Amino acid sequence: MSRGQRAAASALFVVALLVSISVTLWAPEPGLWGLVPVVVYAFLALCGVDMVLATLAAIVCGVILARVPLLQMGEVLLTSLGDFIALLGVIIMLGAGLGEVIRRAGVADYLVVGIVRRIGVHTRVQVRISVMLACGVLAFALGTLAGSVAIVAPIIIPIAALVGYTPPATAAMFFFSGLAGLILSPFAPATIAVFSSAKVSWAEYVITAGGPVAVVIWIAGFFVVAWNQRRTEGRFAYPPERAAHPEDAKATPAVKRATAAFLVTFAVLVAFAAATKAGATFVPIAMVALMAVVGLASWTGPGKIMDALYAGASRLLGIFFLFWMLAVLFTLIDMMKPYDTIVAQYGDSLSSLGPYLFAVAVALVGWVGVAGAAAAQAVLLSKVFGPVATALGISPEAWTTVLLASAQTDGLGPFPNPDMIGQMGLAESSSLKWQLLSSWLVMIPVVGLYLLLLAIYT
Repeated sequence: MSRGQRAAASALFVVALLVSISVTLWAPEPGLWGLVPVVVYAFLALCGVDMVLATLAAIVCGVILARVPLLQMGEVLLTSLGDFIALLGVIIMLGAGLGEVIRRAGVADYLVVGIVRRIGVHTRVQVRISVMLACGVLAFALGTLAGSVAIVAPIIIPIAALVGYTPPATAAMFFFSGLAGLILSPFAPATIAVFSSAKVSWAEYVITAGGPVAVVIWIAGFFVVAWNQRRTEGRFAYPPERAAHPEDAKATPAVKRATAAFLVTFAVLVAFAAATKAGATFVPIAMVALMAVVGLASWTGPGKIMDALYAGASRLLGIFFLFWMLAVLFTLIDMMKPYDTIVAQYGDSLSSLGPYLFAVAVALVGWVGVAGAAAAQAVLLSKVFGPVATALGISPEAWTTVLLASAQTDGLGPFPNPDMIGQMGLAESSSLKWQLLSSWLVMIPVVGLYLLLLAIYT
């Protein structure tokens, strides 16, 4: 954070505290002032404050406004652990643990090299298809963008260097294909938040919104990577010593057996979830089952499986803490019921927009007006605007599209974000300019698709 950002964040927090205290002393009910914690959370995050600190600051304002006695906060913390948002934090940690398990079992490398060898690495087009398929498949299977690309990058970068791909173009390959796989993944927290909040199944989500959006991102990204390569070639390059043909994966019988078991089990679990319309609570069970199957198939002892789980999950302990604090914040806001006030005072005005304009407006609010984790954005917007959407008769398909647009569009821009920069780091690229320009080009058809889908569904 710059000095100006720190000053702005501090001033905002002080003003919010004074407002919260004033409302508590003089107003019988918080009313719309109950949204102060949301405003604090969003603006502190936009100022660059650590997400956990921004959430804690919002919680302080929420405790004051909700008039929660200090001794009752323990009950709020305990109740929040069972909240849907906290469950997403658990899923994130388990996803990281699953990624570490399949990495140590050799499954991840075997999958990536297998995809690359089957498609070929003789031309740039072949490499681009291989890289984008490998990233998309792993992101789909693990439900994490950074975790899946971190597995792919060490294998792929020597191949990309071999055919002359630049670091910015490689970063774009990682980002767009991983994002497409993530949007489809039944294990991705943001995906779970969208279809759970919209009250549709994962299969319905994929058919109505997730599938079309993922396809457009992957295809548009495929062509934008070529555009990026043409404009960065000669300006950026990997060192010549990085270029190398893909090494043979450790295709021991144990690795082959574990890979086959992982793929079959994953397919069965996804089919079961689609057939039974299993919700978010099924995901942790599926992840634990996958880890157990990989361990048994690779003849890895339970102790080593648990070590891998601990190693992967511990890296994202801070994310779990963030989602737990978000659950506390949402619990406090629910106690004040500001959404009821919004519906009561402004429901008619919002309804006058009509279903289509209302849906577009909500998606726009989520895109530029709510900062933070994508999963939390989807849940928050559903809480705030869900009652009005129901009153307007907005279909589940349209509401699914709205929540997906609000949660994932800001990943493409207009501003830099951690996912975007993370892929640059993994691809060893230092050019934020070309990453942003590429993302904006992909964002244009994606936004157009959202508008088209909303026109169809509303």
